[in-house]
Amino acid sequence: MTTSEVIKFVVAMTIMMNPLGSLSVFLQLTRKMTLLKQRKIALSCGIAIVVIMLITVWTGQQLLTLLSITIPSFRFAGGIILLLIGLSMLQSKESPVSYTSEDDDAAQDRDSIAVVPLALPLIMGPGAISTLIISGTDFPELVNKIWMSGLCAILALSMGIILYYAHPLARLVGVSVIKVVTRIMGMIIMAIAVGMLADGLIGLFPKLQ
Repeated sequence: MTTSEVIKFVVAMTIMMNPLGSLSVFLQLTRKMTLLKQRKIALSCGIAIVVIMLITVWTGQQLLTLLSITIPSFRFAGGIILLLIGLSMLQSKESPVSYTSEDDDAAQDRDSIAVVPLALPLIMGPGAISTLIISGTDFPELVNKIWMSGLCAILALSMGIILYYAHPLARLVGVSVIKVVTRIMGMIIMAIAVGMLADGLIGLFPKLQ
C-alpha cells in the first residue's frame, strides 16, 4: 500500500465508523449507567471492534469465495449500501442499514451492550465491513494485510478512547457541530459509494470501460 492508499483507507474507515455519531448513540444507550460502567463498556467495545475488523480483513475474501460471490458484484452491492448510509447522514436521518431504534430498546435489557449493538452493527456496520473486505481483496499480499491489521488496531483504539471520554468530548464538541460534521461525512461517503458503484459496474460489464 502506498501512502495515498493508506490515507484513503484510514479516512474511509473513519467515516464509516462515524465517531461523532457513535458517540451520540453511546451516550444515549448508557445514560442510566454509572461512569465506571460506561467506561468499562467503552473498553470492551474497543476490543470487540478490533476483533471484528481483524476477522474481516483476514477472512473476508475467503468468505466471498466460499459463497461464490465475485468481487465486482460485492463492490457494487457495497456501493449501494454506502450510498444509502451517506444519504441518511446527509439528511441527518437514522441510517436504514445499520442501527435502528429497536436495537436501543433491546439494549436496555442486556447487561452489556459493548458488542451488540455498539460494536456491531452501530460502529462496524455494513458500510465499514464492506470497505474492509474490498480493501482486503484489493491488497491481498501478506505485508498489506499486516499493515491493514495495524491500522485497524489504531482505529479501534481511537474509537475506544472516544467512547471512554464520551461525556467531556460531547460537552466540548456540542450537538450542532456533530450534526454539521455528520453531513460533511455523508457527502464524502456518497462520493466513495459512486466510485465503488462505477468500479463494480465496469467489473460486471467490462465493455462499459
